[in-house]
Amino acid sequence: MGEAGATAGMKFLFWVYRWFGRIPFRIALFPVIVYFFAGRRTARQASLQYLQYLRTSGCYQPRYGRLYDSFRHFLSFGESLLDKLAVWQGDIGLNAIRFHGHEWVDRLAQEGRGALLIGSHLGNLEICRALAQLNTNLTMNVLMHNAHAAKFNSMLKKAGSNSQMNIIQVTEMGPATAIMLQEKLDRGEFIVIAGDRIPVSGGKNTTRANFLGHPCDFPSGPFILASILRCPMLSIFCLRDSNSRKPRWDLHMDLLAEQIILPRARRQQELGVYVQQWADSLTHFCRLAPLQWYNFYPFWHLQNTDAESTSPKP
Repeated sequence: MGEAGATAGMKFLFWVYRWFGRIPFRIALFPVIVYFFAGRRTARQASLQYLQYLRTSGCYQPRYGRLYDSFRHFLSFGESLLDKLAVWQGDIGLNAIRFHGHEWVDRLAQEGRGALLIGSHLGNLEICRALAQLNTNLTMNVLMHNAHAAKFNSMLKKAGSNSQMNIIQVTEMGPATAIMLQEKLDRGEFIVIAGDRIPVSGGKNTTRANFLGHPCDFPSGPFILASILRCPMLSIFCLRDSNSRKPRWDLHMDLLAEQIILPRARRQQELGVYVQQWADSLTHFCRLAPLQWYNFYPFWHLQNTDAESTSPKP
């Protein structure tokens, strides 16, 4: 889904934040969110479906109604864009982040070993840049398909010219890309990849898992890549503390596997185990921060099936 809006509008909102702070930014952002909430039916339905599945799983109750909480979901996404820019601008320091499980990265950095970090569109993945601040000899490489958000990512690049976090544009994972990533791991660098978006090319390289009580497809690529590179795989989540008056985040890391092993005879079965483990972890953190998962498209639309849609009506 391509981005909408002009770069000038994004720059204006960021200018409001730089000169006047978060409250005026939220005021300026409000009509923008109203416009997109009213005009993006697919995104609105996806938000409603996600919140419905959270509710039926018994871990979330809407405050004032389904549409109101969906609108709050959109508002949360709008503010997360500011957080991304603030991170790359250097406005969010280590004192605003509580680290949980960073000893995994510390140990690997001390040993000079790289690893693959699997993240998601839950919270603010850009705050993993703080790991490079915490470990000055650490370099982070983020794999993403950013053609759908070229304007916004261009702003991030300009804001973070001195960052130790590199964005690597990847549409398809070929041998040349794998060799490049292996070289980075051998230098002790870390690779970050999202594990909650199916491949741009379609749903061929996916594995089915249960997420929030319903089956859906997750990308197999991150796990296959980790098995090829023979490197440790860690999960990473960075959630905004909604109860704090000042912007604060909790960055959680955990070891998924010291090495992903996919025997040829049981490849799909083993993939299913790893992907379900990842889906369970994502479920846990979605329950902790329900309005911070920013996949505004029909995530539970099963590939290559004629499953009946369960998207709630707006």
